[in-house]
Amino acid sequence: MHQQRKLDHLRICLEEDVELPNLPTGLEQYRFIHQALPEIDLAEVDLSSLLLGKDLSAPLIISSMTGGTKEAELINLNLAQAAQKMGVAMGVGSVRTALEDPSLAYTYQVRRVAPDILLLANLGAVQLNYGYGLEECRRAVEMIQADALILHLNPLQECLQADGNTDFSTLLPKIEEISHHLSVP
Repeated sequence: MHQQRKLDHLRICLEEDVELPNLPTGLEQYRFIHQALPEIDLAEVDLSSLLLGKDLSAPLIISSMTGGTKEAELINLNLAQAAQKMGVAMGVGSVRTALEDPSLAYTYQVRRVAPDILLLANLGAVQLNYGYGLEECRRAVEMIQADALILHLNPLQECLQADGNTDFSTLLPKIEEISHHLSVP
């Protein structure tokens, strides 16, 4: 079921009109002031950052895209190669599918093409209310040799999905518990 949903997400984004041309992004609130004589040397601007002990060329994360299907493996590998080349971080899509079916772990395993990046595993925080706990979080991190774990929060998506998990109660103390006991951030 989860594997088919992941494949549906990819298919919909590739084949259907998913753009909302008039949706505000927040960027329309900003107006740049013209600086004809900025008095800086652009070559001296340094965007590098340190995040979770890893050097990044810029404060950017390619995050939480996909996984769990054969088609997703190629996407994750390409994104990981781009992250490695550009020196930015990457987070995979939710690894829940691979925790439930370990034969799908390969679709998330990108370390071989991106040995140096800050790599983030990912699980839905709501799964902490559906039997997941510290052990599943550890397995998620170990499965992809991640440097940290994202526990994503997406209540609207869960409510709109036909088989979504909608018990969002008591998540904060569970997230706190995981963060105190997991060996990575």
